[in-house]
Amino acid sequence: MVQRNYIRSQIISERKRKNRYYVYFFILAILFIIYNLFFDDMGFVKYIYLKQEEQEIQLELAKLEKEIGGLKVDIKSISKDPFYIEKQARENFGLALPDEYIFKYEADK
Repeated sequence: MVQRNYIRSQIISERKRKNRYYVYFFILAILFIIYNLFFDDMGFVKYIYLKQEEQEIQLELAKLEKEIGGLKVDIKSISKDPFYIEKQARENFGLALPDEYIFKYEADK
């Protein structure tokens, strides 16, 4: 009878040990999955960083498209309007007609 109880207790302890191994393995697997979801190359943290970068790029793209639109208007004006060419030459390059004088004023500091 003592022998039988000893074998039974040994079997129960072996089952408990196996069950502990399964639980440890399961917990380790869950921790690995959670780590990969948040901190891996394609994890949640990287996703948030890429979303912010996408928004910054979208804003920069909108700004550049607006600038392109302005440049297209300038190109159209330069090709059709001689007064616009004269205005740009005066403002950007400081050019003047032969009988004109240019006065430049500096702002007070």
